Amino acid sequence: MEAMAIKPKIIRKTDNMDYVKIDVNLGHADRPRFVRIFGAEALAPDAGRILSKSPRCAIRCCDVPVSQAPASTRIRQGLSMKRPKKLVRQINRVAGTMGHLDTNALGRFAGWAVSRSGKDLQIEAWIDGQLAATTTTGGDRPDVERKLPGYPRARFSGFTLQLPESALSQDRVVDVKIMARGDGTLAPKAWLGTASLAGDALLEKLASAPKSGIVGPFPPDVIDIVAVFAPDVVGDLGSLSGQKRFVHALRKILLVSELRELAPIAAYVRYLSAISAHFAFVDRFFPSVNRQAREGSADFHGKPNSVGEIISIAHQLYVLKAHGIAGDFAEFGCFKGFSSSMLSFACKQLDLKMHIFDSFEGLPEAEHSGYTEGDYAGSLEEVTENIRRMGSLEQVTFHKGFYADTFREYRPPHLMCLWMDVDLEVSAKDLVVVADRLDPKASLFSHECTADMFVDGQIVNAPRPDNPIPPVLDRFEELGRPLTGNHLHGHTGAFWPRSGGIPVMHHDALQDLLRVLRKDVLK
Repeated sequence: MEAMAIKPKIIRKTDNMDYVKIDVNLGHADRPRFVRIFGAEALAPDAGRILSKSPRCAIRCCDVPVSQAPASTRIRQGLSMKRPKKLVRQINRVAGTMGHLDTNALGRFAGWAVSRSGKDLQIEAWIDGQLAATTTTGGDRPDVERKLPGYPRARFSGFTLQLPESALSQDRVVDVKIMARGDGTLAPKAWLGTASLAGDALLEKLASAPKSGIVGPFPPDVIDIVAVFAPDVVGDLGSLSGQKRFVHALRKILLVSELRELAPIAAYVRYLSAISAHFAFVDRFFPSVNRQAREGSADFHGKPNSVGEIISIAHQLYVLKAHGIAGDFAEFGCFKGFSSSMLSFACKQLDLKMHIFDSFEGLPEAEHSGYTEGDYAGSLEEVTENIRRMGSLEQVTFHKGFYADTFREYRPPHLMCLWMDVDLEVSAKDLVVVADRLDPKASLFSHECTADMFVDGQIVNAPRPDNPIPPVLDRFEELGRPLTGNHLHGHTGAFWPRSGGIPVMHHDALQDLLRVLRKDVLK
């Protein structure tokens, strides 16, 4: 039955029951049929449905044709049928049966439930359509009495319900529905909540998940757990669709309290939630305008990147470290320090050193590039202060000077990841010497990318004065480590060695994961 435009209204009260007028649409949108119920059983003409009214206003419906439903069985048969959830909520609200599931842990549930009848309610736990455990209200809940002073037994509405050990012995996730029911066969039921619990056998398997050896854009210990939980989703972690399937399976784990408490899962969620919150703070409070720039110039905006771009880099830092890749993190070109403020915080969480290379005088001269010498200038003092206020300055080492001058005498440390926002081909040619210092499995990110540069794993672009990518690709070809990659978001692309590299998660898949955390886990 499709319930539409349900508007319960109490029209008269007695000591024992409420008489309720309810309009329920039983037909199609263009030919609605309405049944009006005034505290008594009614039949929907020609609808093949039976609606019954209990003393506490519960409505039941069943699919038994009217002509085949004996009067003595109509109500009983209707009890087992599913009803529209919205209708049930409305009826229970009028009937005065309500409650809340406060906590659940290790198969033990606690909460409260009340009814206007003034009697204790039966609390039921249902698993796979079978009644698994029952108890009754009666626990002391002065907080509920203060909240609902009009309910006679609100003070004694508390309950605890323990599932039998056999209910949680399965090798799977068990969905437990907790219901409250009043006296009598037709008394309305109130849904208090549904809890997903891990069977003991499943929890033991995931806690001791063997190393799968699967390489992908997720922490390896998280991949190992998901490989045991849903082995069919770990076979294609390179594609966007494969990563989305992995995130969907991971969501099922995150919704179960015992499973998300597994150390690798909890550490991963902690990092993602920490950087998400901090990046949102930086995005909100970092200066939006470059006050030294002329209006309308390319560097007028103080935040040239987006959080969506930078969080992909921060996520990959976690993945690289989880895969055991050693080394520091380097940023080439920081402008005012917007991305530096976010990424230095990420490095703090991972105990990584961060190196920032910049002239702090703006771009060098480059003919036919479309830029003016001195564009994107941020002084060392200004950048330092911005990172001090909004990042983790203690993680950062600054290297002031144009790259050609810096690397004439300076040998960079071993690096696990590199982030370039250098704008010019000439700048890229000066910094490619660091390719020798990158780990063979390291990742690179550049802010000079478009989606059409990446075609079936191939990187397609042409040398131009304003294109820093070709010199980087050429250098890695010379080293025998040709790169592949994908476009992430905005103007940011990711690169990693075609052979043996660790792929970077697609932007859409990462956003799906962050959305799961925000809406389902950390809400």
